[in-house]
Amino acid sequence: MVHFLDLTINGLMLGGLYALLGVSIVLVFKATSVVSLAHGQILAFAALAFCVAFVWIGLPLWLSLLLCLIIGAVLGFVVERFCLRPLIGQSLFSAFLMTFAVFMVLDGIFQLILKGVAQGFPDFLPTGQVYLGSITIPVGQLVSFGISLIVFLLLALFFRYTKLGLGMRATAEDHQLAQSAGISVKTIFSMVWIISSVAAAVAGLALARVMDVHYPLPWLGVKGLVVALFGGLDSLPGALVAGLVLGVLETIGSGYLDPFVGGGVKEVAAYVVLLFILLIRPYGLFGLARIERI
Repeated sequence: MVHFLDLTINGLMLGGLYALLGVSIVLVFKATSVVSLAHGQILAFAALAFCVAFVWIGLPLWLSLLLCLIIGAVLGFVVERFCLRPLIGQSLFSAFLMTFAVFMVLDGIFQLILKGVAQGFPDFLPTGQVYLGSITIPVGQLVSFGISLIVFLLLALFFRYTKLGLGMRATAEDHQLAQSAGISVKTIFSMVWIISSVAAAVAGLALARVMDVHYPLPWLGVKGLVVALFGGLDSLPGALVAGLVLGVLETIGSGYLDPFVGGGVKEVAAYVVLLFILLIRPYGLFGLARIERI
């Protein structure tokens, strides 16, 4: 029982990071109807920028963190402005393929920079352990989980109550109607990409603490896409729930099944979950089923 609870809590800690990455993809979809794969590379380059600034150059922690967030925001703006904006009016599948092309190009650059060598990520968060009975939780992992929940809450409040957030919601419902109401749709698109990329950068910092900066890091963006599809591409709460569920399923599955199958359950669990959710509820746990009249 103790082992089960330990796996569950660790899964929740990891799931909070998945949820934050999933939220960044949901934000883009809600405002632009584009499903993004590029956020996996945005989180990886943001984590690499922090590593370069803090470890290689020796900048102060606060400046390294700021640089990481700025790199994420700039990448999001560049992707939207120069890759996706020319595709306005084209099919959404074209935009999806463009995000995939961006992912592959940036992946090549990322691998070229690393040259196959993993970069150890500095543990800049508090160290130590928190004990809940016989269950042990690393303080750094707990802080990462708390930060991801705070960022998620801020994004939810921003999207619901601020003027810019309301403009994003209006744009998500109908681009032409929002434009007729005086909302600059192109500006909304840019802001959504910038904000979602900053959220992805925060997720990248937390995830790089777990697995360092090396070649599999950008592919966590695929797990963010799984979380978004699992919870519903138009649901922020769905991304949170789906991220937590996925994290728990991964840790429990690997904890109990890896000894029997020789490992790898954690890497496969996300795609098994995606297969089942697409078969049973293709619009996600909390997504809206849209009916189009022909």
